[in-house]
Amino acid sequence: MTDLPPPGWYPDPAGTPRWWDGRQWTAATTPPGVPAPGGPQPPAQSYGASAARLDAGAICSYSWRKFTEHWQVLLPMMLIVALVGLGGMLLAFLVLLPAVSGSGDSGSIAISWTAYLVVVVLVTLVSYVLQAGLVRAGLAISRGDEPRLGMLVERTNLGTFVGTVLLVSFAFMLGYVLCILPGLAVLVFCAYAPFIAIDRGAGPIESIRRSIELVRARFGEVVIVMLLAGAIYYAGSLACYIGLLVSTPVMVLMLAVSYRILEGEPVAP
Repeated sequence: MTDLPPPGWYPDPAGTPRWWDGRQWTAATTPPGVPAPGGPQPPAQSYGASAARLDAGAICSYSWRKFTEHWQVLLPMMLIVALVGLGGMLLAFLVLLPAVSGSGDSGSIAISWTAYLVVVVLVTLVSYVLQAGLVRAGLAISRGDEPRLGMLVERTNLGTFVGTVLLVSFAFMLGYVLCILPGLAVLVFCAYAPFIAIDRGAGPIESIRRSIELVRARFGEVVIVMLLAGAIYYAGSLACYIGLLVSTPVMVLMLAVSYRILEGEPVAP
């Protein structure tokens, strides 16, 4: 199998300089200063932090604008994620009901608890799969591609994403139980790990390591973006959680855009 060229600006089949993300052409065309086709090719973008400033306000405005442009796809995505989560919680409660009501014997109670744990694990895994679709959509929009509802069930790099989210979730819970602050540090430093797992196909350890590098290099700016994204998410939860249907995609877009900037990649206009 022929190795694909690294991410960078190259002439596409039509001769137009276009951003190649390492796997496919994107909608981003020549930025100012990039040589025309036939001239010397610019070096591939470095796999490192960009000099561009992380403007939290601009990132928020951009993410809101992109949400309004693609709400017809993003809202149904969120509805599916929410319905699966609520349905899973209801199913878990129903299978646990004999145990909590005390209406069964010891055997039925044991079966009820076992069924409950199985349902919780399955619902959690399905939720991770759907969350991967939201991350795909955010990454697609930030590079100029159209999001699709089918991204919710795509399997590319799904295993690395689920493994990364599981590892980050375990680290967060452990840190939160120990002293709260370590758990919050995990959320900040590992925030981009799921995006790296989907975008690059990197394994859990590599995705987490890369996320820590990106955040550490621009810690102050990243924290401001995280705080604003968290505030938007929290504001959505205040409206009887219905607002999360909007605030969650906006938060995902903010993380996807800031991830691209940190990696020195172009962001679609």
